[in-house]
Amino acid sequence: MEPLPGDRVVVRYRLGAGGPDDWRAASGPNPAFERAPTLSDLTGILASATPDGLVIERDGVPEHVPAAAVTSIRQLSARVVRNSEIRAVERILTDAVAAAERAEVDGWTVSADPSSAAVRANAAVPLEFGANAAGLDRVRDWYTSRGIAARAVVPERLLRTAEASASAGAAYEVLVAPDGTPVEVPGVDRGERLRRRADGYALHHTFRLIDL
Repeated sequence: MEPLPGDRVVVRYRLGAGGPDDWRAASGPNPAFERAPTLSDLTGILASATPDGLVIERDGVPEHVPAAAVTSIRQLSARVVRNSEIRAVERILTDAVAAAERAEVDGWTVSADPSSAAVRANAAVPLEFGANAAGLDRVRDWYTSRGIAARAVVPERLLRTAEASASAGAAYEVLVAPDGTPVEVPGVDRGERLRRRADGYALHHTFRLIDL
């Protein structure tokens, strides 16, 4: 998912002229490098992204990473969150959506309501500790018996998307307001993502909605 200005990110980049030095060199890596590293990582706040490169604020200091040096950029939550916090927020979002039928199958909360277009009205969510891909066969059977296409919400860190499906699925952000209220926003809706950030919402985690 495309990170936006103000997001916390980690950037992997090639070391070389025009980019930041390897932060590990100052602290003396232990054990020492066997050979000079060619890549390094930079974690901080994305200040800007242009065709020329990225500006990342690390500890209040802006660092410019040339576009040609960037090998990857990954969006991070606004703060470090525990898996239990992700499950708690996912439960709030799931409970907020009405469904004609709801049950628990091997740690997955399954919901069904053919009359609803809400994401979580017809999708399974891994809300219990220990919910994993091994339970998805029973989840799939639960939906099949009701004549409903089986889908699952797969939050980052709770389960790898590839464990559940060959399809990457649609990406969503879960943002939390200053008062703790969570909302989910489709990753493709850049305008809504920007508006929520302007209103003080911060990224808590992301998830994929996949077909089982």
